Amino acid sequence: MHGLSIQLSVDMKVMLIIGDGMADRPIKELGGLTPLEAAGAWNMDRLASMGVSGLFNALGPGVAPGSDVACLAILGYDPYKVYAGRGGFEAAGAGINMDDEDLAFRCNFATVNEDMIIIDERAGRIGEEAVKLAESLQNLQLRGCGDVEVVFRHTLGHKGAMVLKGCGLSPNVATPPPKAYGRADSFKPLDRTTETRKTVEVLREFLTATYNILKDHPINRARIVKGLPPANIVIPWGLGLKPKLSPMLDMFGTRGACVAAVSLIKGVCKLAGMSIIDVPGATGDLNTNIFAKAEAALKALENHEIVLVHVEAPDEASHDGDIHGKIKSIQKIDSMVRIILENISLDDVCVALMADHATSTRLRMHTADPAPISIASSELIPDGVSSYSERAAYRGGFGRLTGKDVMPILLNITGKSARFGA
Repeated sequence: MHGLSIQLSVDMKVMLIIGDGMADRPIKELGGLTPLEAAGAWNMDRLASMGVSGLFNALGPGVAPGSDVACLAILGYDPYKVYAGRGGFEAAGAGINMDDEDLAFRCNFATVNEDMIIIDERAGRIGEEAVKLAESLQNLQLRGCGDVEVVFRHTLGHKGAMVLKGCGLSPNVATPPPKAYGRADSFKPLDRTTETRKTVEVLREFLTATYNILKDHPINRARIVKGLPPANIVIPWGLGLKPKLSPMLDMFGTRGACVAAVSLIKGVCKLAGMSIIDVPGATGDLNTNIFAKAEAALKALENHEIVLVHVEAPDEASHDGDIHGKIKSIQKIDSMVRIILENISLDDVCVALMADHATSTRLRMHTADPAPISIASSELIPDGVSSYSERAAYRGGFGRLTGKDVMPILLNITGKSARFGA
């Protein structure tokens, strides 16, 4: 063996697969199993058996993160330093350019009654019909606030993004997510300044304008005839400013690509300097074209060191309380894992599988419970964990990880770790 020299390929790359909200709690209807355990995800299990597993909390135990915050942490950013509200990431993902003084919002097409009480905060999860509804909202003019420009873009399903451009606006307004049986106009000023009062007035006028345009729209009249909830208003929430992130290339010397459907994740990755790969048929729900996403991710590996593949469907099913929908979405991700493992070598590509956070199907909300992470590579000594699940991850060699740990671990595996000292 004298003289034998082994060197890790400097071209080793990373495939990072994120199942949004894929982790959960034991569910009585599943005999005390979690959806991951009930899904029979054999390919995820195979990945876990070839690598090292652990438990992940984006911000640490006891803190339930939003998907944008979790994604920032996974990519190596400190959310406590760079997070400026959800709206800015939504806007970036929707392709809206922002100036520093602009205000950005996530928007929902929703259903309200004549008293502005929210009946359905997602308008029955309206799909492609929202594209036509959004067309009627272009070039929207606010009569009482003519000095404010409104830029609105539909993104996916019931989702959209909106940016307010103009002088004299303030971010000191509470804009909570819409909930059924709440008021659509539940914006609250956080101070008594003229700018804050003006911003609340603008938001309320935006609500009124969208309601007046959409309530009698032919699409909504047809939905009512069919017994479907009309998407008769657009509710802005998640106010944010223009985010400022250092490019991933500057921080780690790596080129990244993102394969995702939802604008929120696209926005985070775009602002991180990653290439955004748009995939036909990627819908962000259970019907998303998982095979096209896998193909696009594999293609992106050719000229990027890190490829992030994000699948929204488990989180959407969790928020709907749809246990079987969540299981089906996990099974689709499992199929994607199979395609990826069949088309790469662990000598050349490190594959990481994780949930960005847990989403309780019973509570229909994000929780601070730890989520499983498994990383497979020929450079790792397998830890003996043979399945991918919350319960199995407790026995994993990584132990407990937070967001700040993920990128250093991946960079170390691929031979790109930071040096301290000589």
